[in-house]
Amino acid sequence: MKGLRSGFLFKTTTIMLKKYLSICLLCCLLPCNAQNTQQMIAGLKAALKDNPGARKTATIYSDLTWYYSTVSVDSALAYGKKAESEALKLADSTLLGQIYSDIGSVYFNNGDLTRAQQSYLRSYAIRKRLRDAAGIAKINNNLGNVYRDRQEYTQSMKAFLEALTYFESVKDLKSTAIAKSNIGMLMVNLHDYKKALAYLNPAIAYAEQQQLPDRLCEFYGNLGKAYSGLNDTVKARVAFEKSLRNCRLSGNNRAISVLYQNIGLLRARAKNEASAAVMYEKSRQVGQVVNSAHDQDNLKISVARSYLKTGKYKEALALLTEIRDKFLREKKDESLYYTLDLMIPTFAYLKQPDSVLYYQEVNKKLSEHLTRLSMLRQTAELETKYQTAKKEKLLAEQRAETHRKNMLLVGISVLTFLVIIISLLLYRQQKLKNRQQQQEFRLKSAIAQIETQNKLQEQRLSISRDLHDNIGAQLTFIISSVDNIKHGFDIQNIRLNDKLRSISDFTKSTIVELRDTIWAMNNSAITFEDLKVRILNFIEKAKMAREDIHFTFDIDDALQAVALTSIEGMNIYRTIQEAVNNAIKYSDAEDIGIYASADDGTISITINDNGAGFDPENSGNGNGLHNMRKRIEDIGGTISIKTALSEGTKISISLKNKNN
Repeated sequence: MKGLRSGFLFKTTTIMLKKYLSICLLCCLLPCNAQNTQQMIAGLKAALKDNPGARKTATIYSDLTWYYSTVSVDSALAYGKKAESEALKLADSTLLGQIYSDIGSVYFNNGDLTRAQQSYLRSYAIRKRLRDAAGIAKINNNLGNVYRDRQEYTQSMKAFLEALTYFESVKDLKSTAIAKSNIGMLMVNLHDYKKALAYLNPAIAYAEQQQLPDRLCEFYGNLGKAYSGLNDTVKARVAFEKSLRNCRLSGNNRAISVLYQNIGLLRARAKNEASAAVMYEKSRQVGQVVNSAHDQDNLKISVARSYLKTGKYKEALALLTEIRDKFLREKKDESLYYTLDLMIPTFAYLKQPDSVLYYQEVNKKLSEHLTRLSMLRQTAELETKYQTAKKEKLLAEQRAETHRKNMLLVGISVLTFLVIIISLLLYRQQKLKNRQQQQEFRLKSAIAQIETQNKLQEQRLSISRDLHDNIGAQLTFIISSVDNIKHGFDIQNIRLNDKLRSISDFTKSTIVELRDTIWAMNNSAITFEDLKVRILNFIEKAKMAREDIHFTFDIDDALQAVALTSIEGMNIYRTIQEAVNNAIKYSDAEDIGIYASADDGTISITINDNGAGFDPENSGNGNGLHNMRKRIEDIGGTISIKTALSEGTKISISLKNKNN
């Protein structure tokens, strides 16, 4: 919240035993910065109508408590209770500490020193727990004013000096000026008026420089009391008038009411009772707006004193009796003491010696009672501070232990985290190392396999060259020799001629198969396109041998680029060749078909004919059928043969398509 709430508004108290009554002007820092208090209150109420959030609502209630403290005590207390309720719901300790301080100021302005002190101490305890050094200094300022009004001047000075020391250390000039003004007012109560001026003048100089009418309202009022104590009525009147002008600028109605009383007392001292009565009436009218019971009671005491000076003893007694009964009902012993002390000379003027003696005895006992209460309060406060310090020490030890445990937990967590990170790094490094070793092993294996394949390929090439150069040449020589015999001799023997032709055909067939074998050996991979060319060549020769048979060969375009190993290609080729040869030789078929297709990762090859077929159960397991099964199984495929007499034959081959 804006502003510093550590000072106090003008506060009148009856503390001077020899003069019966002295009205103190205390300071209370208003955050209006020269704005009218009523305007600030109106603005805050308007903000409430906008339905702000819970925290904002609590803050507005607290501000209204503060501003109403100089306008209407009842309204200030009502908003204070609302602010306290909202802050408790929010569990906002900082805001709650400020609210208790504001409520304490309201009670203080209304003369309820007991409740004021209780509220200030509650705020003090919260700020102590929060380690709010600035807040504690402000509360010390407030408590100093309470102690001063109770005439506990040692405690008051101690509280003010603690506040002043802190404000000077942090170079808070505004709060320093407020603390000096409060000390100046304490010096007035102690009748050390010159020292009071030494504290008040620097405070006024600062407020004039910063143009702070709310501060000047307070400071000039205190200055007027100091000059009044020095019997310099001219300077006192000038100071009060300056104070009154600034109080009007800041909208401090309560301070205006108190100023009218002080001006009235000044005029009464100058034997101008009629003018003093006018000031008292003005004070009463303004005070009714503020509704401060304490100020109204002090005003009645001032009027009673005026009656005494003008010889209106019965009127004075009636007024003093009225407020005496009120103080008795409200158990305000301190105010009662000063009222009875003023009734003693009143009875003397009325020539009632018995009443004088009676009230002197009553007041003596009451004085002793107040002294005991003061000692009890100071003792209780010291005990409270001791217990608070003890609790603070215990809390500090608990916080230290908690901090130690937290640090230990943090250390363990960091250590665990580092162990996990290091473990992960080691695991990752080992994993990378294992992966690298696997890659090296695979690379070495691949290199070894390539080298082996290269050696095998070299061996195949060498063998194929040997087959071509040696066996091929020998077979060609056999064919050439047979042909030469047939042309060189006129062979009339038919059987011999057929035998020679048979040898020549067999040799030519062997050469073809040899070439196929060499072709397969010279290629590490064979595509279906290569296989298709070989099968077509074979079919063309078959057509020449059997022109009555219709051959069909169909292969899916998807298989054109499928690559097979040389063994796979050769085994498929030999199996198809065996199946076609069997159909040509034994089936008397008119149509022979060869079909190859790819479907769902499988290569399917079908050789069928519409020939005579055979009985699988009676046909036995000839070498041709056995060789076909063996070749297909060797390359990981399956083969099935479906046939029946007079129903043709269907041979189905199924292989896994390794190219998918």
